[in-house]
This record gives sequence, structure tokens and C-alpha cells, in this order.
Amino acid sequence: MQFPEAIVETAIRDEIVAAANDRPPTKSGWRPEVDSQVVIRVVLRVEAELGIELPEDTMPPGGFDDVEDCVQGILAQSRLLWREKQQQEGETVS
Repeated sequence: MQFPEAIVETAIRDEIVAAANDRPPTKSGWRPEVDSQVVIRVVLRVEAELGIELPEDTMPPGGFDDVEDCVQGILAQSRLLWREKQQQEGETVS
């Protein structure tokens, strides 16, 4: 079985966009592009999509400065844990 890369990436990006639309802008105008509250939302969605539990260190303190760093970081961690889960369940993974 192959890691559902496109599905997970879409889920991450959807949650980032939805969170941005749900929150008012800051008064100072600056915050990380993907703050810790958004990362929590993203992680919960990915965990639900894949049936895995991501470790706390997936979420850096303060969040990610950039959307692409968030997407790539969470994808990499998800891919690794998903493959481990598949191997434990006896699935052939690619």
C-alpha cells in the first residue's frame, strides 16, 4: 500500500486555509504564518485521515514561519509513522 501523499497534503493545506479564514488579523500584523493553534488543527485532521498519532514534537513551539515548512514537515512525519503502522499490521508499503 502506498502513502496517500496527495490526500494528506490537501488535508494540511485545507486546514491552514480554513484556520486563516476563521481568525481575525492580529493588531500587530505579524505572527507565524502557521501558528501553534493552526498546527494543532492540522495535526488533528492528519491523525483522523491516517489513523495515526503524531508526536508532540511534530508541532514546533510557536508554529511554522511558512506554510511550505509546515506542509513538508507534517508530511514527512506522517509518512514515517504511517509506514511504521502499515509494517506493524503486515502490509507491504511503498
